[in-house]
Amino acid sequence: MENVLRFVFTTLLLVWSSVAFSTGLWSIGATYFYTGRFTIESHHDVCEQPLNNRCVAHYEVRRPDGELDDFVPFIYQFDPSYLVEGWTFAKNRWGFSYEINGAQKPWPYFWSRVEWTLLGIGGLFVWYFVGGPGALKGWLRDFRRQVFSKA
Repeated sequence: MENVLRFVFTTLLLVWSSVAFSTGLWSIGATYFYTGRFTIESHHDVCEQPLNNRCVAHYEVRRPDGELDDFVPFIYQFDPSYLVEGWTFAKNRWGFSYEINGAQKPWPYFWSRVEWTLLGIGGLFVWYFVGGPGALKGWLRDFRRQVFSKA
């Protein structure tokens, strides 16, 4: 029974650490390579029916090519006082900051993404030093023995 619990613990640690690491790293990369530029034209709230108790701000923005588009910030990604009609938003590639109406700001949620990535790396180290590779190898050896010896 001890080997099963060790295997379950180390496998869950491996899976969750891998998910945290890869999600954080992907998100950091997506922020780093994202390029966007638009001017805010107007905004309106879209509320969930039937109670209208969950409203989300949608912004109509104009891209540099003149095309109108819908922009929905992620939860509290940008302070609502920064998304004012007529203001210009710009995010250049190769960085973790953006410019709104001429003011440089750090990209929202960046440090939480770094924390997720570091937690994932830490979890992978813990998995390794707790004996995760040995537990996985031992469980797979026992599993093979049980499956192929009955055939």
